[in-house]
Amino acid sequence: MKQEFENARVKGFLHADGRRMVNGCGEEVLLRGWGMGNWNNPEGFMLGGSSHFNLPQNGEIQHMGRLDRGRSMDLILRETCGTVFAGEFWKKWHRAYLSEGDIRLLHELGYNSVRLPIRACCFLEEEPGIHYNEDSFAMLEKVLDWCEAYQVYAVIDLHAAAGAQSCLPCDDGPDNAPHLFLDEESAERTIVLCEEIARRLAGRWIVGAYDYINEPLSAMAPNAELEEKLRSFYLELVSRVRKLDKNHMFLLNGTMFSSKVHIFDRNFDPECNNWGISIHCYGARPEVASFGSALRKSRELNVPVWMGETGGENEWMSSLYELLLEHHIGFNIWCWKSAEGSGCAGTLRFQLPEGWELIRNYAENGGPKPSYAHAQEIWEEYLERVKVENCRVERENQAFILRNGSFSLPGVCYDALPEGSFRGSGWYGGFTKYRAADRMDIVYPDSWEPGPMPMGNPREDEEFSRMVLCLHAGDYAGYTVRSAASDRTVKLEYRAESPAEVRVSLDGDVLFEGTLPLCPEFSLETAGVVEAGRMGQVRVEDISGSLLLRRVRFETREG
Repeated sequence: MKQEFENARVKGFLHADGRRMVNGCGEEVLLRGWGMGNWNNPEGFMLGGSSHFNLPQNGEIQHMGRLDRGRSMDLILRETCGTVFAGEFWKKWHRAYLSEGDIRLLHELGYNSVRLPIRACCFLEEEPGIHYNEDSFAMLEKVLDWCEAYQVYAVIDLHAAAGAQSCLPCDDGPDNAPHLFLDEESAERTIVLCEEIARRLAGRWIVGAYDYINEPLSAMAPNAELEEKLRSFYLELVSRVRKLDKNHMFLLNGTMFSSKVHIFDRNFDPECNNWGISIHCYGARPEVASFGSALRKSRELNVPVWMGETGGENEWMSSLYELLLEHHIGFNIWCWKSAEGSGCAGTLRFQLPEGWELIRNYAENGGPKPSYAHAQEIWEEYLERVKVENCRVERENQAFILRNGSFSLPGVCYDALPEGSFRGSGWYGGFTKYRAADRMDIVYPDSWEPGPMPMGNPREDEEFSRMVLCLHAGDYAGYTVRSAASDRTVKLEYRAESPAEVRVSLDGDVLFEGTLPLCPEFSLETAGVVEAGRMGQVRVEDISGSLLLRRVRFETREG
């Protein structure tokens, strides 16, 4: 099994080679990484601020909340701590939130890339004329130095363009309107900033790609006129940047949370043919149909696809991400670091500072304002809490994402490719319509079925975990595992109305062959051991009888 995401492959400019990404030596590279959300572009819902998005209502644009984005957080800082303190705070924040220790840990965990979300106002001052913030550029260069030292490709993500583009708090706009496409000056300033980034970074191979722009035209009804402006914006952006930088790949985002890709109807980089499509996905069923439209565009235009932002429950991530890798699509998870209880997938968690509720109550509820001195103490403590050495590391989800420790998979989340990953005797479509073309017998146990729409129907990422795989004589399903430091016991969570003979193997080496006893209720049965250092595809094959396979577990054996 090739390891296209090894850090050793982080060398030379990353570029598109047809539908795949390759490094400077022509080796395929699959990006596995995390997004550094909140570092340069804070978002309130991950930082103990507002989790309520003031989305457009009845066509009316809503204004920003009091603690939902970097722009509003800056206002609260000024109100509670004064302008001098606020003026220095973000410089400290950027360096505390993302340090060399963060990039080192990213590398040590087994990731080869990082997505760096930036906001335009931090690099291009919101003043008449063109004035760059040199401190921000120096900070970015330092991060790139760390990435180079630890062999981690950096993807520059323009998360918050000048004027804002998403109609969401994440674009740091003064309201939730897409001013990037409404004001000529906003569009021009955004391109000018991208030109300056290209001018400074054109020779830095550690920059894997420019991810421009994050989730444009998302929280609003489809609008053909604005979509055409987005298409024209991309064409002009790429054309102008190419005059300064012919080395780096562009990853362009579609509309509606980077999930709709219909605007890509031509070669957007005719000069260098070095571009791809960036898509985002949260909560969809982990199957090809969930990103099938992007795959079709990839084939039509002969360009790579990258899952630039994603996240969810552990089994969902493990299932979807392996499927992406099988289709030569890398992924980037949102986000690396966030406050305890924020609700998004993450590697690092930090505790909010003591007294934070005083700040939030003042900002969001009109409560009493803490004194300047007290507020400054709270914000200073916040700076300490976000440092990597003060965070709690989420180890469990790493094993699921990387499949290199203790993790589990629903039986229905077998590998899709290459040939030989599965064989079934089900009928096309089945009742669940999940992975319908596979002809695997996928069912809901105990007569469970989704409720009527719209009430009672679970989210799709919850629904798939209720399904089970029914294996009959001659059927099999394969599940990829990657190298781990310790032996792992393979356990099958199954139900069988009569004894079933099964074989469990790792790339042809038999780990277990025998009869699973009658089991009227779902229970666990040990079915072999994957030795430390081994990796490959574990196949569960039904020889005779039949069983309902709900889950396959890989549990690390200590000692």
